[in-house]
Amino acid sequence: MKVLMFWCLALCASLSAAPLTFDETTKEITVGVDEKSVAADFNFKNESDQTVEILRADAGCTCIQAGIKGGLTYKPGQSGLIRFSYDLGDVVGTVDKPLHVFLKGDPETQPSITLNIRVKVPELVVVEPKSLFWEVGEEAKPKTVTVTMKDEKPIKITTISGADTRFKQELKTVEEGKKYEVVITPVSTSNVAMGVVHLETDHGSRRYRTQRVFMVVKNPVKPAAATAGKP
Repeated sequence: MKVLMFWCLALCASLSAAPLTFDETTKEITVGVDEKSVAADFNFKNESDQTVEILRADAGCTCIQAGIKGGLTYKPGQSGLIRFSYDLGDVVGTVDKPLHVFLKGDPETQPSITLNIRVKVPELVVVEPKSLFWEVGEEAKPKTVTVTMKDEKPIKITTISGADTRFKQELKTVEEGKKYEVVITPVSTSNVAMGVVHLETDHGSRRYRTQRVFMVVKNPVKPAAATAGKP
């Protein structure tokens, strides 16, 4: 326990003593419906008495690009900027993305600084739940998914399709352009099965045009075996 505590204290000390001081290490960004990418600037300064060299900025994701303005080497008192660019794709909701900044002398898996952006993309088409489950052998009862439109303008579901004939799907309109129900029924629950229902809307943005509902017939979860000699 003492050894573990020592290493935890050493790690905390190394992180708090990072020679580059950032104005902030986390930024929260709310984007518009049609925005395809976001960028955030993180300003920093070398507050130490030694020259600091940035080796790399690693996001571990091809959707993120990092640019360093001012070079890679900073003398005491010098300032710089790291620009964090994120390609949103079809993301909706709240997404957190880290960027690990490695300085010369850092261990391979322990960056001196981790920058974060929290991106909030409006969720205009809300599907609840996104997945339906049945167990093998249970009654093949219909289950319902609710689709709610959160935009000021109506969003209509134009088509509904499922490639797996082991499931039947029915679209019900609760309020045109505002709320729908998708009723899904397995043909049989005698065997394991999995399928996807595709919902197409008339929204102009690709991000909100296609929604998916997953349905699964799965094996029952077996209770854990009791350990002999234990209560």
